[in-house]
Amino acid sequence: MTHPPAPPRCPTPLGLRAALMGLVLLAVLPALALALHHGLEQGAKARAEAGIAVNNRAQALAAGEEGRLAAAMRLVESLAAATVVRVVDPKGCILLFSELLRQSGPGMANILAVSAGGERIAEARDAAGDGFPPGRTPIQTVSFADRDWFKQAVATKTCHAGPFVTSQGGRPLAVAACPSLGWDGEVKAVVAAVLTLDALAEAVTAAPPPPGGIVGVLAPSGILLATFPEKLPAVGRQLAASPLVRAMADKAFGGMETAGLDGEGKLVGWARIVPQRPGSPVVFVERPLAEAYAASRTLLWDHLAWLAVVGIVGLGAARFFGARLLVRPIVALVEGAEAIGRGDFATRTAGAPRIRELHRLGRAFDAMAGELEERDRVLAEKTAALENSNKDLEQFAYVASHDLQEPLRKITSFADLLGKRCAGQLDETGERYMAYMVDGARRMSQLINHLLTYSRLGTSRAAFAETELGQALDVALDNLELPLAEAGASVTRDALPAVVADATQLAQLFQNLVGNAVKYRGDAPPAVHVAARREDDAWVVSVADNGMGIAPRHFDRVFRMFQRLTTAKEHAGAGIGLAFCKRIVERHGGRIWVESVEGEGSTFFFTLPDREAGAP
Repeated sequence: MTHPPAPPRCPTPLGLRAALMGLVLLAVLPALALALHHGLEQGAKARAEAGIAVNNRAQALAAGEEGRLAAAMRLVESLAAATVVRVVDPKGCILLFSELLRQSGPGMANILAVSAGGERIAEARDAAGDGFPPGRTPIQTVSFADRDWFKQAVATKTCHAGPFVTSQGGRPLAVAACPSLGWDGEVKAVVAAVLTLDALAEAVTAAPPPPGGIVGVLAPSGILLATFPEKLPAVGRQLAASPLVRAMADKAFGGMETAGLDGEGKLVGWARIVPQRPGSPVVFVERPLAEAYAASRTLLWDHLAWLAVVGIVGLGAARFFGARLLVRPIVALVEGAEAIGRGDFATRTAGAPRIRELHRLGRAFDAMAGELEERDRVLAEKTAALENSNKDLEQFAYVASHDLQEPLRKITSFADLLGKRCAGQLDETGERYMAYMVDGARRMSQLINHLLTYSRLGTSRAAFAETELGQALDVALDNLELPLAEAGASVTRDALPAVVADATQLAQLFQNLVGNAVKYRGDAPPAVHVAARREDDAWVVSVADNGMGIAPRHFDRVFRMFQRLTTAKEHAGAGIGLAFCKRIVERHGGRIWVESVEGEGSTFFFTLPDREAGAP
C-alpha cells in the first residue's frame, strides 16, 4: 500500500524543555489569576468598607446636627410656654435665656425673645446680667419683622426651623423659632434660638479626616456653607453645577467616587441634617481615593511579587531537571512513533526509559504497531464504502434538484405554449384542466424544494454558538416585514435569553411560527407574543397567537410532513413548515408541542437545553 509522506520531525530537546517550562508557567497562571482575583476582591472590599465608613461618618455628623436642631426646637417650644415670655418680662427672660445659653454648650449662639410687632424683648446675657456673653456684641437690629423665621412663626402660629444661611460676617447660622400664644390664641411673642456649626467643628476636630480629607456643609441652594478642619476658598461659592451636588439633591444620604472640592479624586459620603426635609442642608465627608484604597493595592503587589519569585524558581527547575528525566526519553519514543506513523509497523522502541510511565508507553507502542495494520485495512474498506454511499447521496441530490425539476419546467412551459396556441379554442373545462396541470407542476416543484430543505436540516454542519434569541427573532421579523404589515400584525416579546444554538435555524424556526400565526389568523388583527421561562436545565420558549386555533385531535398531526388542516385554496402552503420546526428543535436536543383552543388562538412551545458553545 502507499504510505503517507513522512511528517516533520519532533521538536528538538530544547523545544520540549521550553514546553515543560510553559507547563510550569501554566501551573503558575491559576495561582496568579487567584492572586489577582483575591487582590481585586480585597480592593472591592476596601472600597466598600471605605464607602461605608465615609457614609457612616457623614450620617453620624448629620445626626448630631439633627439632634441639636431638635433640642433647640424643644427648647424654644418650652420657652414659648414659659410665664416670663407670655407675660413679656424682659428681665426674667434675660436671666432665663442666659442660664440656658451657658448650659447649652457649643452650637448655640444666642436665645432671644421678640414681640409680636418684631421688636426685641430680651436676649441671653452673661451670669452678671449686665452685659452680653464674652466675645459677642449686642444685636443692633431694632426690628425682626422682616426676618423669614419671624414671619413664618407669626403666620402659622407654629414652631419653625430655618435652614443654615451665611450671615453678614460669613458665619453659617440657623434659627429655630416658636410663637408664644396668649390665652386668646394670639401671638404675644416669638422665642428664637440661633444655631451655629461650632459643635460640628468640634466633632471634626476630635476625629479629623485623613490628610486631604474634608468635612463640609452644603446649603440646599448649592452654596458651600463651611468646610472643616480648614476653610477652603470654595466656601461661600455656588456649586450647584457639580456632579456631587446634583447627586446630593436626589437622595437623603449616599456615596460616590467623584472629584472633590480640590479637583482630586475623592470618595464622598453625604447625609441631610433632616432626612425627611428635601431642603435641609447636607453634611458631606471627602476621603482621598489613594488613601482609601492604599491597603488593597499594597496587598495585590505583594501577592504578585511572591508569585513572580515562585514562577522564576519553577521555570529554572523545569529547565534543569526536565532535560534529564523527560526530554531525552521522550525524543526516543517520538522517533519510534514517527516510524509507525509512516506505516513501518515493524518498528519497535529500543531501550527502557527510567520513568515508569514512559516505559509503559514504549511497550504500548510495540503492541500498537501490531494492531494498526489490521485497523488500517478495515478503515480502508469502510472509507471506500462511505465514499460510495456519499456518491449515491450526491447523485440523489442532483436528480432531485435537476433531473426532476427539468421535466416539471418542460410541462409548465409547454402548457403555457399550448394555452396560448389554443386560446379561444378550448372550452371552460379544457382551460380549467390546463390550469390544473400548470398548478400541479408548480406544486410538485415546490414540494421537491421543501424535501431538499428538510433533508438538509439534520445534516447542517454549522457549529452551535452563543446566540441571542432576541436577535434571531429580529431576523425572522425582518423577513416577514411585508406579510406582517399587510395583515396589520403586532409582535411583542418578553426579555429573551441567550442560548447555544444554530442562529440561522433559530431564525427559520421563529419565521415559521410567526408566519403561521399571520397566515392562520382569525377575524381580529394578528397579535403574537414571544416569551421564555427557565425550567430545570433548559429554556422553554413560547410563541402565542390569537388566530384560528387547533382542535386537540390535531395536536400531533400538525408536526407531520404534508399534513394540512385547511385546503390550499383557503391558505397557501405545502404543509411542511411545522415539520421544519420539529426537525430544527430536535437537532438542538429539545422538543416542540402546541396548546390551543379552537377560535381563541394557539401557543407553540419548544425547549432549548443548555450546552457548551460549539457542541452540536
